[in-house]
Amino acid sequence: MNKDLNSVSFVNKNHSVGLNQHHLEWCPKCRYKCMRKEHINKEVERLIRQAAEEHKIIIHTIAVGQDHVHVFASLPFDMSPSKATMLLKGRSAYLIFRRFPGFRMRYPKGHLWSPGKFGRSISNVTSGAIKGYIENQQFDKLHETIKQVEFEPAQLNLTGFF
Repeated sequence: MNKDLNSVSFVNKNHSVGLNQHHLEWCPKCRYKCMRKEHINKEVERLIRQAAEEHKIIIHTIAVGQDHVHVFASLPFDMSPSKATMLLKGRSAYLIFRRFPGFRMRYPKGHLWSPGKFGRSISNVTSGAIKGYIENQQFDKLHETIKQVEFEPAQLNLTGFF
């Protein structure tokens, strides 16, 4: 699978074609700045990437801040953003606690991440184009819009969301 997917490089699976790309964000409990040290920050990023790979989630961009995480990812078609976030948070917490046993002192009940999350779908085809397509069933117009998008600059990365 192409790990450098953009909005015009659709994934083809049995009986389905398209993209399931999302911007996801979550933070540790009480927004503790537990990832402020560079070596911890990099290791948390690596462990989140490992968790993503285990669940067939493709991470395009990741930014691990002192007290939160941003991820731009492509999800399998049968996975919701909520499910993806749950899997990434759960598996990464397990891996982080194994790698940094001292985190158990800060999080004695084993809950590293807060229950909250942010999720947003990502696309560079305008909602107006989709709305018009559905309302008017103008197949040619949607395909023309998608072709125009191919010549636009690459999709924003996560630095545009900060």
